[in-house]
Amino acid sequence: MKVKGNILFKEEQYFRVKWLWWIIAISMLSCIGITVGIAIAEKKSDAWLAVAIVTPLEAIIAWLMYITKLQTVLSTEGIYYKWSPLHRSFRFIPVKEVEEVELRNGPAMSYGAHWVPGYGRVHNVGPGKGFQFTLKSRKRIFIGTQKIVAFENAVDKVMSVRRKI
Repeated sequence: MKVKGNILFKEEQYFRVKWLWWIIAISMLSCIGITVGIAIAEKKSDAWLAVAIVTPLEAIIAWLMYITKLQTVLSTEGIYYKWSPLHRSFRFIPVKEVEEVELRNGPAMSYGAHWVPGYGRVHNVGPGKGFQFTLKSRKRIFIGTQKIVAFENAVDKVMSVRRKI
């Protein structure tokens, strides 16, 4: 889906929370270290095969997480968002479907795309604020941002709905 209307806000966000990358690195190295330790201690070729399989798989997963980005575009037509390279096209929320918008803190320690009680579908890459969009169908979508003022200005220009403060 291509973005329609005049673009008022555009943002690309990556997973760059330092403590998260420390956890990923420690878990990867621990897994590889334990597997290598077993291979050395038991002198089995099967364990070395496991190392040969697990190490590239973990590297690929870390690389995918590193390049994955949340793309958000707000146009006069609505809100577009996608997780690149996981989604080919944008997900779209038409302006006319939005009933309420609320600026709020994102859910604690909860990053990525998932469902959280009280937030609905959450899309964020780190701690901070974002916008909770409540649709006319009562469905909720939270989109985090690192450019809160610019996103807020664009939302105010486009959304003629009730804003919770």
